[in-house]
Amino acid sequence: MFQIFNKWKIYLQKRKSRKDPATQEDPQPVLLQKKDSFSPLTYRNPLIIYMHVILEHVLACKNLACRNMELVVIDAEDIQDEDDNDIQLILDALERRLNYLLLVTDRPDSYQRFMDEMYEENGLIVQQIPKSARRQARGNVILDFERNSGYAPDHAASPEAIYMPIYKRPWEIRENLDILVPVGYNTLVVEGILPPEWNAGGSINERFIKDRMTDRLDREFRKG
Repeated sequence: MFQIFNKWKIYLQKRKSRKDPATQEDPQPVLLQKKDSFSPLTYRNPLIIYMHVILEHVLACKNLACRNMELVVIDAEDIQDEDDNDIQLILDALERRLNYLLLVTDRPDSYQRFMDEMYEENGLIVQQIPKSARRQARGNVILDFERNSGYAPDHAASPEAIYMPIYKRPWEIRENLDILVPVGYNTLVVEGILPPEWNAGGSINERFIKDRMTDRLDREFRKG
């Protein structure tokens, strides 16, 4: 009888501890995106059309004014149409904010039209260097569009530069729509960018494709 009483007492204690909030650990944030099968070679960043807004938040967190941003863009290696579109969308969204732009690329002809437009419309002379000279790149913000090369936030001339890999690490989205932005070897939480309907109905890929197609049509209309 005494043994039965002890077993019942232990059961009640365990049950109480499970219900007691003081004994519970804080739950981990729920992510809308899983990174179990992540691969830089196939990853499609779902936040491309918000990249210019995300970048503004990152600059604010780093106490860097947009007018003082010196942007370095590391071009993709084996260019794909989707990667090319990603680069163009981001550059088009940032073009009126740029006072300095350096392209690290081995295909300068692909950017000639953009460079001409930047000079004609904004008076900005876009600089270029080949990838073999990337360690000479001067800038304080680096957007890396490569997929195959190693993860190297410190490969620029300035080790203090804000390094943001577009494909080499997953850009995760919490259930509360906070964005986990890869910055160097760390992660920065950016809030208040995604619209509430982002996680209401349809898959992330469907919304991303719809939003990007709308943005692409708008960009082509503005460019004429």
